[in-house]
Amino acid sequence: MSTTGPSTPPDPPDPHRLARQSVRWAIIGVVVSSVLAVVGLYQTSHGGGGGGTGGSSSGSGSVSGSVSGGDSGSGSTSGDGGTDGTTTDGAAEGTTDGTTAGGTTAGGTSGTSGSGGTSDGGGTTDDDVSDGLTADERALRDTLNTDQWSRDSCAHTEWRGADAALYCTVTTVDQYGVSGSGKASVIMYGTKSARDAVFQSYAARLQPGDCEARTNAYGTWRENNTGDSAGDVVCFLSSTGQYVFLCSYYDRPALVQISGPDHTSLAAWWHTMEPVFSS
Repeated sequence: MSTTGPSTPPDPPDPHRLARQSVRWAIIGVVVSSVLAVVGLYQTSHGGGGGGTGGSSSGSGSVSGSVSGGDSGSGSTSGDGGTDGTTTDGAAEGTTDGTTAGGTTAGGTSGTSGSGGTSDGGGTTDDDVSDGLTADERALRDTLNTDQWSRDSCAHTEWRGADAALYCTVTTVDQYGVSGSGKASVIMYGTKSARDAVFQSYAARLQPGDCEARTNAYGTWRENNTGDSAGDVVCFLSSTGQYVFLCSYYDRPALVQISGPDHTSLAAWWHTMEPVFSS
């Protein structure tokens, strides 16, 4: 029945990001190799001139880096060298996804490690990360009417200036017992003024009118059970050929949007979507 309708698209991925990371690791490799070579020459000259024994020395260095998914990268630097014995420096590794694995030194100390972007001090859990939602979006999801809104279906979507924005499956039943299912967006702002600025960017282009009977209009909508005005509404035909209803609420800084290919069917379904919020 519905599509995403008008929303603010996310920024496109940066095609030069991976190239910059590869250059950065290459520069680090050159610097590390140069430092190890200088250390090796210094140890060789001092070992031979002092008449000591075991004057062999060696130095080596390597740098490797890998990137997957465009969002995470890892790199490692290792070196070894010594005189009259061996000393192994600890390896250090780090990834941008929040995991850090420290190496060990000859003294026996070990680095810290973390997994899954969490720390002992708290943070997100694996379940939180897997749903792809922010804390504000989970809080918004938990206020939705579970008789109609499938909370498990809710996914992140982008809306200009919103604190939280979700795109969910909604299933309703009309007065004749006929069910209707579609997708809807629910958006929450930090303040009503921030919400109104977005809503007015649509309403300012339209004329006052009854969204039941026509499109490309703005007016108010009323609660089914009381008949009281509950918010404002705009309805219009989008550039994609979809009819859109966008509703605001007087009692909270929220917007709800539905869209579909048929104006009459969309208006009928809209009347069955109440209440949207259970709390």
